[in-house]
Amino acid sequence: MISEEEKGKGVTFSAQEWLRYQRHIQLPQFSVAGQTRLKQARVLIVGVGGLGCPAAQYLAAAGVGHITLVDGDVINISNLQRQILFTHADRGKSKAAVAQARLEACNPDIDVVAQQQNLSVDNAPALIAGCDLVLDCTDNFHTRYLINDLCVEYQKPWVYGSVLGFAGQLAVFMPGKTCFRCVFPEASEVADCNQAGVLGVIPGMIGLLQATEVIKYLAGLSGSLENKMLLVDSLSMQQRSIKLVQEKNCTICSGKENYRDKISDYQFFCQAEAVESFLLSPEQVLKKQSQVDCILVDVRTDTEHHAFNLGGEWVPVDTIAANKHGFSPDKTYILYCQSGMRSEKAVRYLLDAGFKNTFSLAGGLSTYLEVLVADKTFQWR
Repeated sequence: MISEEEKGKGVTFSAQEWLRYQRHIQLPQFSVAGQTRLKQARVLIVGVGGLGCPAAQYLAAAGVGHITLVDGDVINISNLQRQILFTHADRGKSKAAVAQARLEACNPDIDVVAQQQNLSVDNAPALIAGCDLVLDCTDNFHTRYLINDLCVEYQKPWVYGSVLGFAGQLAVFMPGKTCFRCVFPEASEVADCNQAGVLGVIPGMIGLLQATEVIKYLAGLSGSLENKMLLVDSLSMQQRSIKLVQEKNCTICSGKENYRDKISDYQFFCQAEAVESFLLSPEQVLKKQSQVDCILVDVRTDTEHHAFNLGGEWVPVDTIAANKHGFSPDKTYILYCQSGMRSEKAVRYLLDAGFKNTFSLAGGLSTYLEVLVADKTFQWR
């Protein structure tokens, strides 16, 4: 964060900016000083999905001077239910690149940088060290651990957000205070949105609250969620906050360990380029099916399978993990789920158990259906 001495030094506003931010400046608690701090701030947004889209849009409109977007994914139809920066015509394009263009169109007076790659152990140190605050808009624990550990290392605040079903939660983690590992010492095995679904407006609600916390912190306003976690339930329209307590035995908070010591927690999951030989695109699956006799296996839940499936067998991932699947080592299996995460996990179980001819549909049903919509001649055999 900029120092008090540097705050406002050499910063001027054009007539256009003055008009744009007039409603902020009129607030006594905000004023020119708060807007100046926003203009000087550098915010790193990790993930431009359901949370990142609304958060980035409001931060750009608010006048955050430097925004870096980090996301290696491309836009698909299933994103459009909640990722409001994108349109149907954007399918197949980079999320970060499209979001950059939309934010710059919204506010040409700010700088927006698009990193068309996921946050990884390779790029994260420089990206986090170079910002004033990190906004976590990801969907997995491994990336959040990477963000947390590096924010502790570089003494950076970060805003956490998470959604599932009809609910969401967020918190602000400040340097020297409670860290993410104090609250979640181990990666959660609960279903994510790809598995359990999410009401489209929920990421919008949480993303806006995240943006609010970012603006409050950058502008020097009081009332931060520091050392608290806000829980929001959209069905009951109730919310409550719980106090977060720093864990005495947390090795990251104590300084006994740093992100280099925890590299095994995210190195495998947060690599810049991680393409496994057992991950197959829909086109690669079609080619393999034309060469050998393959068995499709749906590893989702019973409800998901009966709602829609690609045929083949139904063997839930938990059954595979418990080694009760009844597969034959002489046959070739292609596993699939909604997003590819569960099928990849199941394939790893099978590979560890000695089943070499097992593959996962990369991107899952979402990827396959994107191809199907684009090419009506493409079909499973």
